[in-house]
Amino acid sequence: MLDNVDAALESAISSHESGDLLIAGEKYLEILKAEPNHPDANHNFGLLTVTLGEPSIAIQFLKTAIESNPTVTEYWVSVINTLIEVEDAENAKIALEKAKELGHTGEVFDKLESNMMLLQQKDLEVEAS
Repeated sequence: MLDNVDAALESAISSHESGDLLIAGEKYLEILKAEPNHPDANHNFGLLTVTLGEPSIAIQFLKTAIESNPTVTEYWVSVINTLIEVEDAENAKIALEKAKELGHTGEVFDKLESNMMLLQQKDLEVEAS
């Protein structure tokens, strides 16, 4: 059992930032074993998973972070970016709409919307050919 989640999270983030992804991943998973809905651990583990080339796996962790704390703009940006990366325009659009409903706005969301629209346009072109 994990005694101090905050200390474990700081240690995981430190490992993540220094590039020790294996150790960071193990620490994030240790936190998630103790607190499966921990928003920062889910978000950071999702980002780590994207870095490791597994964006499809990351999406569930990023969504859990949002479900646990929908007020954090960074969580929304990460999940929408990842959905665009895996070319899931439909779910990216849904997430963007939900983020805006909750008051998340600004240049970053305008850019995400533009990227999502480009993806949708690409999808339409593929369907037409």
